[in-house]
Amino acid sequence: MPDAQPVFRQGRGEEYAIYTGQVSGCFAPGLAGITYPDPLYEIYRPRGDYYVFEYVLSGIGHVRQDGESVTVTAGDAYILQPGRCHHYYSDQEHPWTKIWFNVGGSLVAHLISDYQLDNVLKIPAFGESGYLYDIFHAIEKEPIHSGGQLELLLHRYIQAISSFLGSEVSFRSRALIMKNFIEQNAARPLTIDDIAGCVPLSRSRAIHLFKEAYAVTPYRYYLSLRLALSKSLLERTAMPIQEISNRLGFMDYRHFSGFFRKETGISPSCYRKKQGNPAAPEDGDS
Repeated sequence: MPDAQPVFRQGRGEEYAIYTGQVSGCFAPGLAGITYPDPLYEIYRPRGDYYVFEYVLSGIGHVRQDGESVTVTAGDAYILQPGRCHHYYSDQEHPWTKIWFNVGGSLVAHLISDYQLDNVLKIPAFGESGYLYDIFHAIEKEPIHSGGQLELLLHRYIQAISSFLGSEVSFRSRALIMKNFIEQNAARPLTIDDIAGCVPLSRSRAIHLFKEAYAVTPYRYYLSLRLALSKSLLERTAMPIQEISNRLGFMDYRHFSGFFRKETGISPSCYRKKQGNPAAPEDGDS
C-alpha cells in the first residue's frame, strides 16, 4: 500500500448521519454511520485528522494504527487517534457490521487524556453498542442543533470505556497524588491550575475527581490546610503575625488577615488572644 495515498473503499451498504451544525476547535463532530457487511471495505489514511470511535456489531475486521495491529470481532470497540496512520478493513470471509463516529477538537483530546485512553486502540469484549447508537440517532434527529447533546453522549461513552478498562483505579490514585501535593505545598500559594497540573488533568476533571474521592473540592481542601497551619502558628509560637503571613506566602498582612477573617469570622490577633498564647507579642490589626 503506498504510504502517501489515502484509500477509501467504503461499504456498498452504509447509513450516514451527518452533523451540519456549528463546529469549533474545541468540539467538531463530523458524521456517524453504520457499515454493513462488505468484504471489500477498506479505509487507509496516512495521517488521520480526527478521532474515530468504532464498535463491531458482527463479523471480523482488521485495524492498524501506526505500528500496532489488532483483529476485532463482535463486541469489540476501538479508538483511532488523529495524527496517526489509520488502516482498517473488513475480513473477506467474515465481513463486519459496525457503528462509528468521527469527531475532532481539543475537548475530545482532553477527555481521551483525562481518562487515560491515549494509548488504547482496542477495547476487547466491551459489549456496549448503545452509546454510539445514541450518537448516531442524535445527529440523525437534529443534524444542526445536536452539538451539546453530542458532547455529553461522547463523554459518557469515553467514561464507560475507561471504567470498563479499570482506569478508575488509577483515577483514585490521581486524587491521592493531588491530595499529597496539596499537603506538601500548603505553606505556599497554590492555584487550582497548579493542583490539576501535578497529575495532570483539566481543571474541571481534577475538581470532579478530587471531590468524588474526598467529598470536598481540591481548592477548599487546600484552604482548610492553610487555615490549620495559620491557627497552629498563632496558637503555638511567638511569631509576629506579619511573619506568619510571610511564611505562608501571603502578599501582605492585609491579605492574610482577610483570609483568616473570611474563614473564622475573627482577626488573627483576636484568635491568638482567645487561645491565650502567653508567648505571643502584642499584634495589632490593620
